Amino acid sequence: MADHGDDKERHLKRLRRVEGQIRGLQKMVEEDKYCID
Repeated sequence: MADHGDDKERHLKRLRRVEGQIRGLQKMVEEDKYCID
């Protein structure tokens, strides 16, 4: 069985990545930037 601490760190790393992406999107909206994606 996998160590709970390993799963927790993996999840936290993923959440931090998602948070950074969302902050980038928020900044683009605030600055009225255009993105074709």
